[in-house]
Amino acid sequence: MLRKRPNQINSIDTASRAPTFIGFWKWARPIHFLNTIQQYNCFQMTSFGATKVVRDNFMPTFKIQGQIYHRTGSLLPMPDSEYKFLQIYFMGDSSRQVDQRCAHNNTVKRPIVEQLQIFFHQHNALVALFTTALDRMPSDNHKIVIRADKTPVGQHTRRFNAPTIDEVAIVVVGDSSENRDIVLHRRNDQLQRVSETHRSYDALQYPILFWQGEDGYHFSMKMINPITGAETNKKVSSMNYYSYRLMVRENEENHILKCRRL
Repeated sequence: MLRKRPNQINSIDTASRAPTFIGFWKWARPIHFLNTIQQYNCFQMTSFGATKVVRDNFMPTFKIQGQIYHRTGSLLPMPDSEYKFLQIYFMGDSSRQVDQRCAHNNTVKRPIVEQLQIFFHQHNALVALFTTALDRMPSDNHKIVIRADKTPVGQHTRRFNAPTIDEVAIVVVGDSSENRDIVLHRRNDQLQRVSETHRSYDALQYPILFWQGEDGYHFSMKMINPITGAETNKKVSSMNYYSYRLMVRENEENHILKCRRL
């Protein structure tokens, strides 16, 4: 158990203290939003898949057999193709974005989708990162590489920092990536599987949970000494990380647990 949070894990109640988020949460908190919160995850930037999905009769849940995986495509769709997932953020017209998100979700309410869309464009660092990257891509041959782990200090050549996030990416032409990196082309018809150990794995799939687009678990995360507060050489395990994020604490709100079914 983590007696004190690692210095790279954001405080759990950060979202609850954000004035803008508090305002939205109070406005959209009715039973409808919580009961249909999975449908409001239409802002996800990756698709969800599994080796085999088993549905039993009319049960609202399903079973997974085999492996779960997330995939993502290019920033822009191919000509005459529909905008999907991450691509919807770059449709240009905000009304068209809302139309696209509501088209396949009959249970969502348009005003809530509109407010969520404004919120993510203003506060999600991954959306800002992809927007900046797209502006720097003059052709479809360009791609953005988001490193799976933290980039060492001092390596900033041809790179840029996304607002509010300690994360570095590069825009390149050619091959300049590792196996676990996320590589997004400006436009192509290929899907890439996102490594479950990539630090943006959770934020890409669940923007309501990780509304700032902040880093999740990654191999470079270090434990800290609970007495001195100094970083140690011991790395945080994924079990310790998620135990900390999901723990119920007295007098402290956990935004993730508030989202219930999501």
